Amino acid sequence: MIDINFALFLATSVVLIITPGQDMILVMSRSILVKAPIGYFAGSFSKWLRSRPFVQVWINRISGGVLIALGIKLAFEKRT
Repeated sequence: MIDINFALFLATSVVLIITPGQDMILVMSRSILVKAPIGYFAGSFSKWLRSRPFVQVWINRISGGVLIALGIKLAFEKRT
């Protein structure tokens, strides 16, 4: 049988998680104002990137190198 305190805690947690608080309202209001300039920049950057395939190749190589380096670091890291 579930303890009544745990059931009340669970119900309260679900209600608090579902309802947006003041922080979520602030984030949503700010994101609406910033959405247009970021979308314009992302679109123009994407267009510029598609017109230069050599840049895409180098971005892929650099990001691959970073992932390999992180994997090597993780492999040799001491586990506690």
